[in-house]
Amino acid sequence: MAVIDRHRVARLVELSAAERTLKGPERQLREEDVKLLIKAAYDDATDAARADFMARVQRLPTSAWPWSAVQLVAPRGGTGVSLGSIVGVPRPALVPALLVLIRGQADSADLDPGNRLPEPGSPEFAEWEPLQRALDTWDTQTITKSIGPQGWVSMMGNTSGQVSKDTNGATSGAPAPSPSPGPTEPATKDLPAPQPPATPAEITWKHPAVLAAGAAVVLATGVAVYAVSQSRSRRELEDVLSQQEEQP
Repeated sequence: MAVIDRHRVARLVELSAAERTLKGPERQLREEDVKLLIKAAYDDATDAARADFMARVQRLPTSAWPWSAVQLVAPRGGTGVSLGSIVGVPRPALVPALLVLIRGQADSADLDPGNRLPEPGSPEFAEWEPLQRALDTWDTQTITKSIGPQGWVSMMGNTSGQVSKDTNGATSGAPAPSPSPGPTEPATKDLPAPQPPATPAEITWKHPAVLAAGAAVVLATGVAVYAVSQSRSRRELEDVLSQQEEQP
């Protein structure tokens, strides 16, 4: 199975569009979002995907980093020049380099099943081919339509990771039913609803470095307040002693 995090793809679509329009201070403010997405995708990618990504971004000006990772560029070997009107040569697809990392995510046992897709050439791949083609050509309209709350959605309306098998081993296309609680098992109807993934702003706020900085500010503030209080107390004490010494 191929692993493609749909939430990261959605964020890449957003940031790639922003790269073409944002200017000045607003562009600088969004750089942290780009860096967070790059780091998350790079940490989870295979070595081959990391090498491919680095080869792509190294061809771009270093002054454009980190936005160069989400910028639409021609793949390696492409000229980016359209000759279609002259000799019928199609224009090379423009795709963000960061997509290489997202599509090259390493597999693991704790991945969201909704981010798993059939491998090309497998019997189940046919209904997912339009999505894979949309990723190849960066067709953001088709990509966005294929992102569902529970997983990727195929052209047939099936959700990735939700197909179950019946007793004969055939796929039903319906979500796998949840097992009924046994006589000694507690019911799960009171479980809280799943929460949406944290936004980059929330991730930034919850970063350990940010939390440590906040704790340092609180500590410094407390020390300052304590020092002021102690200084005031010493002054009051000195005033009282001075008044006592002046009395006959």
